[in-house]
Amino acid sequence: MNYIPFLKFKVNEVAAVKSLSLNDIKRLTPFFDLPRKDILDSNSLKSLIDTAYRKYEINLLSLPFFYLDNFDINDAILINGDDNYLYTLEKFSTAKIVPVVGLDRSYRRNSVVIEAKKNKLIKLDIVALRICVEDLVSYTLVEEEIKELLNELKESFTSFHLIIDNRVCHNINIQARATQIIKFINDICSDAEFDKIIITGSSITASIKDLLDPNTVITIERSELNLFKKVKNEIDEIHIGDYTAVSPSYSDVKIRGEYMRKVTAPKLMYIFDKYLHIKRGGAIDGHPRGNKQYNDLSAILIKEAYFRGGLYSFGDKYIDEKAQSIGKDASPSTIPKALINAHITYMLNGFKI
Repeated sequence: MNYIPFLKFKVNEVAAVKSLSLNDIKRLTPFFDLPRKDILDSNSLKSLIDTAYRKYEINLLSLPFFYLDNFDINDAILINGDDNYLYTLEKFSTAKIVPVVGLDRSYRRNSVVIEAKKNKLIKLDIVALRICVEDLVSYTLVEEEIKELLNELKESFTSFHLIIDNRVCHNINIQARATQIIKFINDICSDAEFDKIIITGSSITASIKDLLDPNTVITIERSELNLFKKVKNEIDEIHIGDYTAVSPSYSDVKIRGEYMRKVTAPKLMYIFDKYLHIKRGGAIDGHPRGNKQYNDLSAILIKEAYFRGGLYSFGDKYIDEKAQSIGKDASPSTIPKALINAHITYMLNGFKI
């Protein structure tokens, strides 16, 4: 099974990949989105892209390749007077990246991919078409646009990947969505050939409170897996993706430090089989255990029958150590690395569809 994690190009996500075993890293082709922030202008976006490239240089050189998109970044933000994705491709021109195009992008945004390839800023001959839920409604409505875009890309690329991005799948009608996806894939594949088709999504909502209250525990079926299985029953040659332990709708929201701890409650997310298990504590500020709630939640988690043990991954080891109060206290800014790493390791090595 070919698994593709969808990540933000942020410290914890990059560190989670770096902390994988070398064997796992060499089998991984992650999908990175540049992270959305509250306030972005030309200068701050340029700095964000520069920082992302530096993270790649330091941490990700062992990856075979990776997808890189600016899905969450406004096309209207220009860098050096041109589309900001062009600057992204220029910056990452030494890396083995797969550029991404989409129907929801400006004409210039998609055309810079072709321009960058012609100017030898892109090493690989692969390009990915990212399809959003809105595009699935009717292939007829987007058929001409897709044909035109793919025909233009064929002049520069030889391999095409199709990505069906379902974003948050929690509480959607799985059967209805699967029917849409199956029809869309059959229709588009009658007009174009794709070397890889990826179905991705997440059960994690933008706000965790939509799933569970503080000081509660839930175990839910992963909607994105149920959706994938229904599609795979009809179309076998597809690959699975997910957003690991982070919601696809996550963004960096600026909250003053003294308020952050009043609204943030520790949480642990852990997948097994087809399930997502979430344990949530109380607001850090005002709770007698504060950040040590992570230790308490970890101590409960490691006793669960489905916990894979501290030797399974960096993330599992981190949880095991917190359960024993080893090392510095975990915090909302440090725990994602472990949870994402544990998630990816399981999806690569233990998960069976």
